[in-house]
Amino acid sequence: MFFRKKKWSKCPGCFERHLQRRCENVLFPIERRSASEQEIEEARQRDREEQDNFNNKLSNFAERTSNLEEVEVSKISDLLQDLQTLIEEAASIGGDAWEKVPSLENVEENLMNHLNEVLPEGKDLLERAQSLSHIERVPFLAQRKRLNSPIPKDEEIATLLSEDLSTIAVIGSISRNMTDFKPSTADIEDQLSKAVHQGFSKKNVQKIIKAWNEI
Repeated sequence: MFFRKKKWSKCPGCFERHLQRRCENVLFPIERRSASEQEIEEARQRDREEQDNFNNKLSNFAERTSNLEEVEVSKISDLLQDLQTLIEEAASIGGDAWEKVPSLENVEENLMNHLNEVLPEGKDLLERAQSLSHIERVPFLAQRKRLNSPIPKDEEIATLLSEDLSTIAVIGSISRNMTDFKPSTADIEDQLSKAVHQGFSKKNVQKIIKAWNEI
């Protein structure tokens, strides 16, 4: 929300998305505020390859869930875990994969309802597992944790502050509830202070701080 319009994909994958964040964004170092056409095309190609691989995984999963009535109860739990892993992967990939998440979450709800019917004593455990998975599927967190993350360690704060306010609010809540989680409130305030000196909007700073402390 803090960069000018450029010819980006309508729903960019994680590699193109990070180039989009950086461009003309004073939260990033000067030398990182541009991206060449070659960089953009290379990022898009990496995103396309990941999307194709993800689609193959989805097809395989769909075959395994084509007739749940014939699947053993013990296997339903495995399917649920595999589905949650897929959703988290979709968050890390972004783009078209991320747009599939709502329909995948509908399948997740159906699987959970089915398990709760046959194993009601496991309801609390299922809900705790789902809650943890919901954190892992926040795109910023999912992309940050990738082994080949497009987000360098020294750009994590700038990246977060370039995200929507709801994401900033969620990460702020996690930061306050996990003492070893970075970035901290002090990290956020320091980054924003530096950005203001380079022309970053004080109005946006107020919105970010409010979101960070919201939940």
